[in-house]
Amino acid sequence: MVEKRARRKSVHYPACYDAIIKHLNKFSLLYDCDIFTNSVTEEFLDDFIIYLENEGLRHNTIVGYIQKMQSMVRKASQYNYAVDTTYDEIDLRCEETNAVFLSMNEIARIYYYKFTHQDRRKARERIRDLFVIGCLTALRYSDYSTLTKDNFLDNFIVKRTKKTNVTVRIPMHDYVKEIISKYGGNVPGGLCIQYFNKYLKVIMQEIGLNDKITYSYTVGGNLKTVTKEKWELISSHTARRSAATNMYLTGRMKTLEIMKITGHKSEQNFFRYIRLTQEDMARAISGDMFFRK
Repeated sequence: MVEKRARRKSVHYPACYDAIIKHLNKFSLLYDCDIFTNSVTEEFLDDFIIYLENEGLRHNTIVGYIQKMQSMVRKASQYNYAVDTTYDEIDLRCEETNAVFLSMNEIARIYYYKFTHQDRRKARERIRDLFVIGCLTALRYSDYSTLTKDNFLDNFIVKRTKKTNVTVRIPMHDYVKEIISKYGGNVPGGLCIQYFNKYLKVIMQEIGLNDKITYSYTVGGNLKTVTKEKWELISSHTARRSAATNMYLTGRMKTLEIMKITGHKSEQNFFRYIRLTQEDMARAISGDMFFRK
């Protein structure tokens, strides 16, 4: 059932389902038990969670595995497989991740930064410019790195997204227009995501995005707290989070309008996705009539 589901999903799914199958097989051998659809009970999942913790997995990874297994059993019941309904009584919640976002001031700082090393300047400018496009479109890397002249229509970016297969229409920010003009009507693409992420961190460190970020996460059932500099936490996906968060912080765009761009299906998932500190939220609502005479 798991294997069948994985084959029907996108290219990102097989690796996750392969990992689940690997752990189920190992669990089965460890406890000398066969696993069927009606084996997945509340008690079974409790034991499987403990096993995954002992394997040193992070809490959010475990949550994802359990939710996918519950989804499989739920689907199995619809096809009249025997199931034990207690499987649905396990309710794990994801921890908040260490994902960060860049403010509009930080994005402007990145955009106008002058690289000093002449021998590496053009290569770093390409990565920086492509990243800024992502920060102002809310597209995923697979989409903003593959934009062509055909996607630029009347000051809009029109793109059929790779992951969700929907067409989005995004107004072009002035910075984006300048970057496209700089590269002769295209974007500085052609960079594999591993290379991009590696040197993006180098660039962000050079620019000086070194605010201290402290966050906690659970791994192997133990809570760990670490502190890193902001540049260490920036990746290609930071661009999309930054765009979505900054769109929301303007206060001029409706949540559902932003979701049309980001592709989120529910407001609950959207608000989990964007990154707002207490200070950001206070600033966003401070102009509301509630706080005036």
